[in-house]
Formats: sequence, structure tokens, C-alpha cells
Amino acid sequence: MKKIDSKKFKTLIIKAFELLNEKRDVVDSLNVFPVPDGDTGTNMTMTMKSGVERVKEIESSSCYDIAKALSQGTLMGARGNSGVILSQLCRGMSKALKGHDTIDGEIIKEIFDTANKTAYKAVMKPTEGTILTVSRLMAEEANNSFENNIDIDKYLYKIIGAGQKALLDTPNLLPVLKEAKVVDSGGQGLMFLLEGALKALNGDIDIETDLSEIEIEDLPSKDYNVDLSISIGEDEKDELLEKLNEISTSLSENFDNGILNLSFDCDSIRDLLEKVSSYGQVLNMNIENTNPDVLNDIKINKKPAKKYGFIAVSRGKGYDKVFESLNVDKIIAGGQTMNPSTEDIYKAIEKVDSENIIIFPNNKNIIMSAKQACDLSDKTCRVVETRSIPESFSALLSFDEDESLDQNMENFNDAIEDVRICEVTIAVRDTIVNNVEIRKDEFIGIVDNNIVTSKKTIEKTARETLEKAVDSDTSLITIYYGEDIEDKDAKKLQKFVQKKFKDCDVELIYGGQPLYYYTITLE
Repeated sequence: MKKIDSKKFKTLIIKAFELLNEKRDVVDSLNVFPVPDGDTGTNMTMTMKSGVERVKEIESSSCYDIAKALSQGTLMGARGNSGVILSQLCRGMSKALKGHDTIDGEIIKEIFDTANKTAYKAVMKPTEGTILTVSRLMAEEANNSFENNIDIDKYLYKIIGAGQKALLDTPNLLPVLKEAKVVDSGGQGLMFLLEGALKALNGDIDIETDLSEIEIEDLPSKDYNVDLSISIGEDEKDELLEKLNEISTSLSENFDNGILNLSFDCDSIRDLLEKVSSYGQVLNMNIENTNPDVLNDIKINKKPAKKYGFIAVSRGKGYDKVFESLNVDKIIAGGQTMNPSTEDIYKAIEKVDSENIIIFPNNKNIIMSAKQACDLSDKTCRVVETRSIPESFSALLSFDEDESLDQNMENFNDAIEDVRICEVTIAVRDTIVNNVEIRKDEFIGIVDNNIVTSKKTIEKTARETLEKAVDSDTSLITIYYGEDIEDKDAKKLQKFVQKKFKDCDVELIYGGQPLYYYTITLE
């Protein structure tokens, strides 16, 4: 084969996505940490799905147009660190294809080289033994194996073979992979994508039927975002929520002392005020047009711009209430098992009307998506690299309205450096990490992202985790308990901690987080 045309290229992308989606659970199972997480396979699949949605809409005879659509879709849909890196690989491919309607061997060499360089630039501290290593060694093979008029099938076979070899070598580059006896999950996801594309290239599927038979759920496109506050009774509240659920998406609500605060997306705002006011007294309503193709953007009671605005990723009713008390402007639902996309964070940025916007991702797997969202926005945005929700509480308490953005960022970073995090969750697979033998469905204790113990009960796990973590520098212990912990059990742990660590102040707060029974801060 001498060249790939746009029709074939489109098929390669679809087949790549299809195989990754089929193998998603395999990739998820390779995650080293046996915790309920925003797993790599899921994140890469959802990222690729966003790109494929854009590709499906493109009718073009140019491979560049298709690559550009894939790049834009994966960029906005990127979830987790693996999704962000995948979006950067797609971005690099788009750069390499600029001005090209078809793909030959020389363009393939350029694609692998540019994609690899683009992905490496996106990561501040690249780690070898990951998807980046697999990408780099394929780029090297693409360069070394290239010949004029080379057969594309054989050329790609060599390149992908080098990637598979690199993937199998990842445990020798990362000790944590060798200990867990797995290869890098992101690298495996990338290889499934390329394997799917190679199968399509070799004619294992029919082009026409493949494109028509693959069903990808259409993402809802809503034209308006609505924020409103209404004074309403309990019974009327439930009726209104039932009605709004029928006409909206992304509905979030908070009800306190007869005031219902709502945020949702909808297709039409015709008679919306009249419909809502029939259930109670509307105190404030803001409607924003989120689709540039829809005219007559309406904004009511728009708040004046302020110096600082805050966005936080949160998961748990208790956590949400703390953020509200700290005057956070936008709370994005997310965390472990549900990493928000770059687009989710970008939309939140656009809704915050302030001179400076500060984002707290509150999960190591969301930091890159948050930074990517900042890069896409014209607004002044900064990301505080919080890896847990309680870290952002400490950071926000150090905020000073009168200080400069740079000084506040320095204060935030100083605050989170002084916080140590302990977590208690459930193991989702058998493994050995840090010489701790872990059994599926037992409970594990984590200190500063290192597993330190595994026990058969939550209480024993929490106690031993704290005994291993608390030191002479600890003066304050704050216990945030999750949605599956009874108040009496949380208070029992608090009493144990008070008795065991008599020199420390001990606070107990309901976080309401799922999956993580306790998140405990040491300061």
C-alpha cells in the first residue's frame, strides 16, 4: 500500500477506538494501585470517544481535516493523565498532517515523531517506563526503518512491533510495575489503539459497514446553562426537580432553609421563568448561552467581575458544603472513578466572572486536565496541584484577597506542603505493593499515596494507618468520613485517636465521599 486516503483514515480511527473500548477492562486491570480509581482504560476510552464523535461529523477528502477533528475532540474530552497524554499524541498527529490530504510512509514517520515530541512537552516531569517511553521508541523505529516508497503495511508493522517490545520492557524501567507484575497501563492502551488501526488497514473489516455498524452514544448538546435560586417548600421542591429532570442535563441542587439553588443545562429557555416561578419565588436567575450558533444570548442579574474566583473538584455532600462556606464559585462533580474532562473544567472557567481564576483539581489524575483547560481559556487561570480535597481546604484558608495572584499561589503551595494525607479504601484486586500483600475486598491504608497496610476491617485499617503516619510533628488530625460510614463508627475512631495521640487536636467532619471510607489530614 502506497497511501492512505481520508476514507481509510477515518476507518482506522473508528477501529482503533472500537478495539480500545473492547479491551478497556484489560487496561483498567493493569493499574498498579488496587484502589477504586479513575482507571486508565476508562479514561483513554472516554477521551477517544470524544474525538470519534467529532470525526463522525466530518465529511472531507483531507486526512488533515479528520486529524484536526480528532485532535479537537480528544483535547476537550481528555480525562485523567492518560487521556491528556493521548490527546497530545492526537494533537501531534494533526500537526504532522497539516496540508496533507493523504498519508504515505514519509508522513507516517513525521506523525510518530511529532506526536511523541508534543506529548513529552505536555508533561512537566516525564517518567520512563510509561506510555511516553512506548511512544518515543516507536518514533525512533519509525525514523530508523524509513525508506523511500516503503510499503505502509510493513512499515507500521515494524513500528508497532517496536512499541510492543517497549511495552513489555516497562516493568524493567519502573520498579513499581515489576513488583505488581504488570506492564504500563497507558502504554497498553496505546498499543490496543494502534493494533485496532493496523487491523483495519489490513482489510480485516469492511470500510462502509464498519462506520455504520459501530454505535457510539451521542453526547447531548445543550444550548443554555441556567443558575437560579428559588424560595420553595419541600413538596414543591420535589415536584420542580422532577419537571426539570425531564428537560435538562447536568442538574445539581442544594436545598437549605427553604432556599433551593439549582444549576442545569437545557435546550430551550422559552417560558422557563414562568414555569419555575409557579413553584415558588425566584430570587435570582442567570442564563448563559453555551452554543455560539444560538442567537439572543440572555443573561439576567449578571454578577459584577471580582478579583478572584475559585473552582474546585469535589465529590461528597459534606465536602461541597465546606467549599460553599469557603466561597468557591464553581464545584465540579468528580474525583476517583469519575475524572472530569478538560471540557468540563473549561466550561466552569468560562462561567466564573473574575479577574483571576484559581482551580483546585483535588486529584493527581485531574491536574493535567485542569492545566489543559487553562491553556484553552483566554482568562487568567492557575492550577493549585492539590491531590486531595482536604488539601484545598487548607489552601483556601490561607487566601488573602489583598495579595497578588503570585503571592496567593505561593501561600497555597506552602499550605498544602504542610498537609499529609491518610486514606482508607477497599482493594479492587490482589497484588503486592510496597511489600504489602493485598487481597481483593480487604481494606487498605494509604499514607501520602503509599500503601502501608491491609486489614479485614475498616476500623483496624484506619487505626494502623494512623499509627504508622502520626509523628512528633503532628499537632492537628482532621478525620473526614465518607458516605458509607455511620456517625457512631466515625465518633468511635475519633475517640481512639484522641486517646492514642493525646498531644494532638482531633476534629471530625462529614465529607460524604464515596469509596474512600476515611480521608484524614495530618498537620
